[in-house]
Amino acid sequence: MTTNFNGGQFLEETILSVIGQNYPNLEYILMDGGSTDNSLEIIEHYSAHFTFWTSEKDEGQYHAIQRGFERSTGDIMAWINSDDKYLPGAFHSVAKIFRKFPDIHWLMGLAREYTEYGALVGQIQLNWCRWSKYRYLTNDFQFIQQESSFWTRELWEKAGARLDTKYDLAADMELWARFFRYEKLHTTSLELSGFRHRREGQRSKVHKHTYLEEARSVVRREQALLPVYQQMVLPFRYLAKWCFGPFFFFDIPFFWRFYRLSFALPKVIYYNFAQHEFSLDDHRVKYPPMLIGKLQIHRKVISRR
Repeated sequence: MTTNFNGGQFLEETILSVIGQNYPNLEYILMDGGSTDNSLEIIEHYSAHFTFWTSEKDEGQYHAIQRGFERSTGDIMAWINSDDKYLPGAFHSVAKIFRKFPDIHWLMGLAREYTEYGALVGQIQLNWCRWSKYRYLTNDFQFIQQESSFWTRELWEKAGARLDTKYDLAADMELWARFFRYEKLHTTSLELSGFRHRREGQRSKVHKHTYLEEARSVVRREQALLPVYQQMVLPFRYLAKWCFGPFFFFDIPFFWRFYRLSFALPKVIYYNFAQHEFSLDDHRVKYPPMLIGKLQIHRKVISRR
């Protein structure tokens, strides 16, 4: 699903990134908030590709998303804003992962970012893209990338089948909090989408402090809902965050394991090129080959989990 309000400058790129997936069972809903720019012209041009679309005044972005999801029926759910883009092959890859691992209900790809003019930048590495409930509850909640997140309808319904529209900026973070009550967030090493950084009018930047305060209020609520024994353990997780975090995020051998265990991080879903399928097995990283005389020597090591 895509939401839009006066985003005509980038809207066509977003739409093309969706329909260009060539996914056979695509249910594409577009909710426009009554745009007054060229958005409607673009939407009408691609209207044959939408399962449903409307252009009318709404009560804000998350209200529009909620209304769109209420019209949806698909088993895999996601939304993307009208200035962001999916990467080729994303939908097929996500569907294959959910089929192969039926116990996984929530998935995110590597966090990638676009410049305003559409150049892809990969500055957030895999270590930083692995989350758990306990990372979230120690205020380490930023960069769970909404446009790269996919989940099952089963999880959506468990979590109440709703977005809390009282949050103007952080309703996605509030949704993640409810997802964490039921499931783990699994990360795949695939690049699925990107977030576009704009010079002007980007709400997440203009109102950053409001967004962070809304997110913190959600964390405080979730902390209060923890069983007493987990509340007692929480200070030790804060301590582990500062003691072990640098080893994990900067990938210091052996010591990174303490952080992964302290925060119960789920395994990464890699693509196995030898078997041509997705895998949760130990991932072997191939270092650049060494040339010794006329022989090219390939070396492999066990990568971090």
